[in-house]
Amino acid sequence: MAEGNLEEVSPEVQAQTLGELLNSIAALKKSGLLGLLNYLAEKSDDTFLTVADDPVLMRLAGLLATLGRGVEKVDGIQYAKAKMAVEDLTSCAFNALGNVDVSKPRKLGLMGLMRALGDPDVSQGLGILLDIAKGLGACARSKKSQ
Repeated sequence: MAEGNLEEVSPEVQAQTLGELLNSIAALKKSGLLGLLNYLAEKSDDTFLTVADDPVLMRLAGLLATLGRGVEKVDGIQYAKAKMAVEDLTSCAFNALGNVDVSKPRKLGLMGLMRALGDPDVSQGLGILLDIAKGLGACARSKKSQ
């Protein structure tokens, strides 16, 4: 198969490979990435010229590259857990943001804050934020001692 000759590959392997390819394409379609990739392929010259000329997009590309390097350092099991948590938190955050009317800010005094803390949803949300803060603090402290 070094020369890429399909006749050397059994029909069963060809069928299995084609099935895997179709599953991958279906997953890309379901995630919306297939449309993005198609757009980028069609507009590649314009897209890359725009990105190269826009300092904000270049900074964003640099930030994404840095995030990628950080993700590479994460243990596989922790990565899988984080991925699931990010999916859940993203969904919850967008649903919560969709219900917020920023044109009507709420004024909350100390007593209102105390009442809000009695709400199980507020308590749950703050508990999640505190868990994240604890993990971030522990990680930052471990980086400082290295």
